[in-house]
Amino acid sequence: MNIRSLTAPNPGPFTLDGTRTYLVGDRAVIDPGPAIESHIDAIRAALPQLDTILITHRHGDHAPAAIPLKAATGARVLAPRNVLDDSVVDTRVHGGEVLALDDGTLEVIATPGHTNEHVCYLTNDGDLFTGDTILGSGTTAIFPPDGHMGDYLRSLETLRARTPRRIFPAHGPIRDDAVALIDEYLAHRRERERQVLDAIAAGDANVAAMRARIYPELDPRLAHAAEIQLTAHLIKLVEEGRAPAALLDR
Repeated sequence: MNIRSLTAPNPGPFTLDGTRTYLVGDRAVIDPGPAIESHIDAIRAALPQLDTILITHRHGDHAPAAIPLKAATGARVLAPRNVLDDSVVDTRVHGGEVLALDDGTLEVIATPGHTNEHVCYLTNDGDLFTGDTILGSGTTAIFPPDGHMGDYLRSLETLRARTPRRIFPAHGPIRDDAVALIDEYLAHRRERERQVLDAIAAGDANVAAMRARIYPELDPRLAHAAEIQLTAHLIKLVEEGRAPAALLDR
């Protein structure tokens, strides 16, 4: 299955060099991206026969371009719950569906964690479109309560079990080392969890103290974001009975 990409002109701390939109075959697009006119024009020029728009999750750098693209082309929109309005989305996907696409298929895989409705798409050739579940570089941000660390780790395990060949992330470069990259993601999160447990054992009574211990040289501008990630880990540990709930109130 022929796969091409276009990068939206929306670089930033969370989007890296911009959101990647994937053109799959001659008629489909995955994560059309933000509603930026030049990006929409580029998609239409690259896919003059566009008839299918697939979306991984609801964030504003992934889904909004589906609206003008559908209006201009009549393409059907497939997306998980809470993504765009029902008047725009033709089919809601939940995970487990297998979609026919050109000369191949796409399996929809439910991957909650980054957001609770997130899905990934896997081709029959082993090419995995991960949205924001796995990035081409760096790590994915988990922001509770919508983001959930326990769900996220289970989603990584689900993707690992599929033994994909390549990863096509929404941000960062395409990766040919799919299984190794998923293993790196799992190892990173498990190591961070161990650090949180060690900080609790050392007597840290709140997330700010944990952040100071775990990230001793962190740029102060990133302190809040780091504390949110540690909170996501802590929520998981509390739910599992491995950390006291009182830590979440401090």
